[in-house]
Amino acid sequence: MADDAQDGVLVHVEGPPDGDAEELAELVHLLRQDLLDLDVDAVDPVEADSAPEGAKGVTAAAGWLAVQLGPTALKALVRRIAAWASPPGRSVEIVLGDDTLKVTGLDDTQQQRLIDEWLERQAARA
Repeated sequence: MADDAQDGVLVHVEGPPDGDAEELAELVHLLRQDLLDLDVDAVDPVEADSAPEGAKGVTAAAGWLAVQLGPTALKALVRRIAAWASPPGRSVEIVLGDDTLKVTGLDDTQQQRLIDEWLERQAARA
């Protein structure tokens, strides 16, 4: 995958530790529906043969979404994912090129600092 936001962002939803494949599928569906409300070109599940490097096993693509967006939509995408992942037990990784941001149930100040730093790195790459 290319290193700029115009080519796409990978999003990985991590299910709860005691959850099953059905619960993960439902979480992915909910996040996908939420992201489609943004100004994005597409939000598609990642197929098993296209799973990111390092993903393992038959369920390698489980929980992964590929988001196609324009250069101005990255900030809105990250903010929406952060809001979606705020309830306890939700965790989402956002991958752009070789840079990953993990959005979890950290307190708002810590999470906002991590998001701002990640967005600044992306802006510096553009």
